[in-house]
Amino acid sequence: MCLNEKPTMRKKNKSVMKNLRMGALHAEAGRLGSAEASFSMAATEDPTCSEAHFNLAVLFLENGRADQAIEQFLKVISLSPDIFSVHKEFGDTIIDYEVPYFNSKTEFKNMSTLNSAIASYREAIDAIPILRECHRNIGEILMTKGQYSEADTAFAEATKIPGDLQEVFQNVGATIHCPGNLDNAISMHRTVMSRAPDYEGDEISEQSYLETDLTFTDNEILLPDGFEVMMEWERPIMERSAEIITINGGDVLNVGFGMAIIDTAIQAHGVSTHTIIEAHPQVVRRARAWARDKNGINIVAKRWQDAIGDTGPFDGIYFDTLMPPMIPFLLESPNLLKKGGVFTFFQMMVQFENMEAMANTELNFVLERMPFETVEKNRYYRLLEKDSSGHYSAPLLIYRKI
Repeated sequence: MCLNEKPTMRKKNKSVMKNLRMGALHAEAGRLGSAEASFSMAATEDPTCSEAHFNLAVLFLENGRADQAIEQFLKVISLSPDIFSVHKEFGDTIIDYEVPYFNSKTEFKNMSTLNSAIASYREAIDAIPILRECHRNIGEILMTKGQYSEADTAFAEATKIPGDLQEVFQNVGATIHCPGNLDNAISMHRTVMSRAPDYEGDEISEQSYLETDLTFTDNEILLPDGFEVMMEWERPIMERSAEIITINGGDVLNVGFGMAIIDTAIQAHGVSTHTIIEAHPQVVRRARAWARDKNGINIVAKRWQDAIGDTGPFDGIYFDTLMPPMIPFLLESPNLLKKGGVFTFFQMMVQFENMEAMANTELNFVLERMPFETVEKNRYYRLLEKDSSGHYSAPLLIYRKI
């Protein structure tokens, strides 16, 4: 929605109209300070002018002033409650600027803001029922509020609407690690998957990923678009996973070298052999450089699908790759493990098809929660579980061959 779009057609006096026009001209020329002054004058002259409040909200968002934008959006909604697009803009603002930084119910100045966002999304859905994004965002907010069952229901509603369902499917069942919601999340996932049995998860091409130039920093590995392939804050999870898969000693496999975090931890536990499967050429070079002064390490520079026929069995396995989807490896893992062997992996967006795939294998399943002392403000942290003391934990799925 542009700055000078008019949510209503209500008649205004000439001075207010002049300030609205001047504000739009200033905004289009990039003079945001002058635009704000003009729209503020219009709002002062006529507090019921929804156009002025809307344009102020957009300007405040441009300047990163989310709290003031929210205040203005609420004024627009009270003045023009029938404009569905304003409801959606307001809800999107909450999703983008409030939900990612939510730590506790007491942190919001007014907890009703979340409820207002849900109400606005529902108004938008009433106007245009096929707004799949609104259903999904309702689920995000409900999940933030701790209403996990209701969140899964909202995510499931989104899957009823045709279109690209990749992100929606990742959301359904994401509340596996939330207290008391395991059975509901699994049930919801089964229901949704019955609507799209051919869904195969991430649509990113494996070949395109392997040909992508990655950026390596001290704290993360990035795709060209800035998407995080691996991050330093994952270290506690990797180190705990290394403890789990080396409990039997012996022969260990890690699929996905990344930043060498888990492989360095594996080395500290004194295993007999240490196999690393890695397919991305840049990461392979870094893995070989890392392993140069170490003994007992075998680096297999192939896709895991092409490598597992010539390796194993193992006493412990860890899997963490960006590509491809995990189900084929999960189904193969019992054949790669020795009796009593342990397999684990970590994904922030817990994919329930992974659990479903493992349900009838010869592996026992345990869910462990990995505690965090501190949590970085990134796109993933909201999916961690938070207890009543404000401490976070992440789900680790652990399988042992019977």
